[in-house]
Amino acid sequence: MKKNPILESLSSKKLRYGGYATLLVVGALAVIIAVNVLVDQIPGKLDLTKNKIYTLAPETYKLLDSLKSDVTVTAIGKQGSEDPTVKTILAKYAAHSGRVKLATVDPDLNPGWAKQYDTTGQGLGSGSLVVVSGKKFKTIGVYDMYNYDTSNYDPTNPNSQPRLTSLSIEQRVTSAIQYVTAAKNLTIYVLSGHGEQTLGTLGLSNAVGNENYEVKDLSLLTEKAVPPDADIVLLMAPKKDLSAEDADKLRAWLAGGGRMVVLMDVITSANPTPNLAGLLASYGVEVQNVVVAEGDKNRIAAQNPLFIIPSLEYHDIVSPLRTNNYDMVLIGAQAVRTLDLKKRTLKIEPLLTSSAKSYGKTDIANAKSAEKEARDIGGPFNLAVAVTDPAQDPGKQDTKLVVVGDVKFLQAGMPAQVPGNGDFFMNSIGWLKGQKESLTIRPKDVSQMRLSMSNLEALLLSAAVVILLPLLILGSGFAVWLRRRHL
Repeated sequence: MKKNPILESLSSKKLRYGGYATLLVVGALAVIIAVNVLVDQIPGKLDLTKNKIYTLAPETYKLLDSLKSDVTVTAIGKQGSEDPTVKTILAKYAAHSGRVKLATVDPDLNPGWAKQYDTTGQGLGSGSLVVVSGKKFKTIGVYDMYNYDTSNYDPTNPNSQPRLTSLSIEQRVTSAIQYVTAAKNLTIYVLSGHGEQTLGTLGLSNAVGNENYEVKDLSLLTEKAVPPDADIVLLMAPKKDLSAEDADKLRAWLAGGGRMVVLMDVITSANPTPNLAGLLASYGVEVQNVVVAEGDKNRIAAQNPLFIIPSLEYHDIVSPLRTNNYDMVLIGAQAVRTLDLKKRTLKIEPLLTSSAKSYGKTDIANAKSAEKEARDIGGPFNLAVAVTDPAQDPGKQDTKLVVVGDVKFLQAGMPAQVPGNGDFFMNSIGWLKGQKESLTIRPKDVSQMRLSMSNLEALLLSAAVVILLPLLILGSGFAVWLRRRHL
């Protein structure tokens, strides 16, 4: 019987192996398509970025879980023109809490809507965000969400551009949500009239503003008393002493449960501050007329004994720094001594301390060097303390102070160079207002790690890609051809 060539070809080994290969390819493609479809339907996405750029902080989730009112976050711009990074991060807020709604408004089509939230009169740029809850709102400019390094930027060079270093999207949005949903925002008064530093001169205005504090100036010369709406008073490095009347006004306010931060610069014998010293002595502490230098070489920065890396003691103010492995650097700090004669009820807790090898320069103006001299006194020293004076009346709040023998740790961009410095200041305010941990969300670093290799390594890598890889592919193809030829 004559064989049918078509049936014979269908039963050949070549067709069987070819069919198996085809089925494998089709099956693999089907699996890949199915996986992609399923993954696309999953609401949560895996954040594989180095610094978890698209992952919200636990503090943000805690805030979202506690929301009692609806919040709308509106992006300014044309539909579909949103920054994909901002859009992705905002989607995390809405996905986690049904209280958060997202919207987009085109200012060209609806100029009246944008105008009602334009507090500066300069317009809301495309990409800006408006966070609204009830009658309260807060705007976030597009440039507020990104941090740039301009140290090498040359505005006269068209090819020179600032370098993007970090994203502050979550930091700004979470802070805005906290602001618009808070029943009351705390008021900080900054004392003036004695040559003090200000938040602006220290570069801390944005940091304090981001924590939603209302900041006001306070001149006791024109006020009969500390205003009743004052939650915290800042006294930052006065160059001259308080008047007796000013000290009495502050003493009366503190006695009623006031909260105060005192930052001191170097006090000299030529410029004494007896009234300020008397106010602090009421709470059991004294800022000594000595500048502390560190004798432990492992506890100094820039190889300078006056640049001290202090020990972080155990307290709610400094525990977040310890947890995050943040150091601090104090510059020319004075010692803060606990007085022997003080109220028994006072609780004075060290925050920052020097080592046993430290020493106090008793006459810094005439010191010949930063090294230890015969007239200097030995350490260790407290460099910052927290004071609590419990209220006698159960219906009143305790009096609290944070006293730091240094202000230079906040000057000249130090918080940007040493993040622990800025965090310590903000944590101090958080502790004074009765919050163990401030809602502090750090910007997400987006700086890229560059791959560095020698010329030989680059040559070998190029050879592998250009020569070796094509040869492997060619050899694999030749082996498959030989195998099929013998089937």
